[in-house]
Amino acid sequence: MSANLNFADVRLNYDPSQPQQRFRNAGLEAAFLAPAAQLPHAIPWPAGTAPTPITLTPLPVDTDDLSRFEGYDAVVVTWTSAEAAALASLFTPANPISTWFLYRHNVAQYIPLVTGNVAPFNDNTPEMARYYHTLALYFPCQIGKAKVLLVKSGLHLDYDGPATPVKKLMTEIAQTVRPKLFITTGTGGGIGSEVLLGDVVIAGAVRFDCRTQFKNEPWHEAVYSPSKLPAGALAAITPSLTQPNASRIPNARPTPKIWSSASDAIVTTDFFAFDDSTNFYKLQGLGQACDMGDAMVASALQGIPNLSWHAIRNASDPQIPNPTNSIKQAGDAAAQIYARYGGLTTAASVISTWAVIHSATH
Repeated sequence: MSANLNFADVRLNYDPSQPQQRFRNAGLEAAFLAPAAQLPHAIPWPAGTAPTPITLTPLPVDTDDLSRFEGYDAVVVTWTSAEAAALASLFTPANPISTWFLYRHNVAQYIPLVTGNVAPFNDNTPEMARYYHTLALYFPCQIGKAKVLLVKSGLHLDYDGPATPVKKLMTEIAQTVRPKLFITTGTGGGIGSEVLLGDVVIAGAVRFDCRTQFKNEPWHEAVYSPSKLPAGALAAITPSLTQPNASRIPNARPTPKIWSSASDAIVTTDFFAFDDSTNFYKLQGLGQACDMGDAMVASALQGIPNLSWHAIRNASDPQIPNPTNSIKQAGDAAAQIYARYGGLTTAASVISTWAVIHSATH
């Protein structure tokens, strides 16, 4: 793989539904595969519960706020292009991520806040044109009786700079839509050798582990407790739903393990980190998966009344062997795994998200 390929770029921006040329140029293996090989296949949802897109009339424009969705039952926020593509393939299958609506309401308020030089929000290259000065992509769907707003964030804690504009965005979404349920979900790096590719962590705790840009913030090690899972949620994550796509992932369990105890944590870092066999980034013992956003969402939602929230992550790359003690080589290996299987592993966290929504609202 080319030395100029940044794993953070792969993880955040590689789109398995439309692989970008720059990743092919860099030798990313997945970028040469057909999208159908990288995205979840349809699954046998129980009768009457299959997610279905909601038709909007009139169609929204970029500058609209989200008030037309006020009173929706749930908001689901995802972060990377691979996650969003997989979420769309299962929740809005007739409407791929390329058709989701752009959210640029009051974007002028955010432009001075996003100062990160690698923030997708500030990337005006042709391949990133859809994300330039875009706060989010979104699409509504229905699960049973529940109306759900799906959001792909255009802002990111680790890339946008010290003003943490993503916290403002998450608060804005929650206060405008006023859902009963708010779920942040997506891919994550497995922590420890027991978390396998494709496993899912439904967090019993979400914690910051900030060691770089936010290490001096009072919240750099803050811990948050998600809401209690609704009755029946875990039982609804059945093998008949998870096996069809888990079976397409080498070295994964036939049925993904769902880590959901009170001690199973998601760890939000303030830089791109992943677990390797040398414990280079000192993640072992902190949780079962690492991400770059969930704890900030938890922080944004504190104090909002009558709101349940959950954080759900799938292990899109496992602990990476590092026998040569080269974190660069380990990172390259993790990038190849993430690009190849990020979309497929996300199926299980999407199913888990469906199970929480279905159990909370039916």
